[in-house]
Amino acid sequence: MIRITVFALLIPLAATAQEPHAAVARQTFAELLRTSVEAPSVSVASHGRVTEEGLVVEDLSWVSSDDETVPAYLIRPATSSGQLPAVICLHGSSGSRKSMATEEFGSGQWTRPGRDSPHTRMLGWARELARRGFIALAITQRGLDRREPPINVQANAMLVQGRTAMGEILYEIRQGLTFLKRRDDVGKIGITGMSFGGITSFYTWLLDSRITAAAPICGGVGSLESFIRLGRLSYHGTYWWVPGMLPRGDHADFASAMAPKPLMLWAPTSDVGMPQEGVDRFREQVEPAYSQAGAEGALRIHQPPGEHSFTREAFEAMASFFDEFLR
Repeated sequence: MIRITVFALLIPLAATAQEPHAAVARQTFAELLRTSVEAPSVSVASHGRVTEEGLVVEDLSWVSSDDETVPAYLIRPATSSGQLPAVICLHGSSGSRKSMATEEFGSGQWTRPGRDSPHTRMLGWARELARRGFIALAITQRGLDRREPPINVQANAMLVQGRTAMGEILYEIRQGLTFLKRRDDVGKIGITGMSFGGITSFYTWLLDSRITAAAPICGGVGSLESFIRLGRLSYHGTYWWVPGMLPRGDHADFASAMAPKPLMLWAPTSDVGMPQEGVDRFREQVEPAYSQAGAEGALRIHQPPGEHSFTREAFEAMASFFDEFLR
């Protein structure tokens, strides 16, 4: 069994012996992703806005590092004053900014582009966060929905170009974060997402110090080593596998270095993308780091019975977590 601690591997790379563990971990992770810890620049275009049911919904886009167009919705209360907490919202592999922004909130039917039949998924949850007093930035992630080519096609090409798909995905998300940080009406910023959006929210939380708190839902967070031994290796696409990561540290190693930064995991015990053993190992290693930092309550790991699904229970746990740590 591979058992590596991030502290032993990362600290020798620090510029000085006093450099904080979090900064060293972020730098190491950035190197693995072939990206930078520096905040990316962004120029955001607005394509119009509507006011409905007490919310302002603005259609936005920006251009990524390789001229990809990133579509997003900014959804905010229409009559708010002062600063509000903001949440970056990231969908799963069959969703989009549109599925997160429907007027309908809850489990419903959604038809993925290119498919004839609908599937059941959580709808309207970014809009629901705005109804509850958050500013929601709902981003359609790279290679999903109508953003062709598919992410795994892009990921394969990037491997021989010296790039990583996860690095490019996070770059676009962090551009959205740069946009939010510029706004006078935005206070603390959190990030959350389901499945594909769960792992990208977790990794953004690791990489970017501007994120206050993260709540990955069914995001494959736990242990890479456990997933390799126990999981279905074909389940996660190429984008999920960060080249060279495990010799530098497993999920728990990097997360431990972030303590006391608030983190919530929603990890059903029968989720195909994150074996329970891996989540148990994550808890076993990360909880002591938060305890040592005097922040036991800033780490929330929910392991309800169930499978890979964004449930109403998961949404309420996430919303409550952000109420506590972003307000």
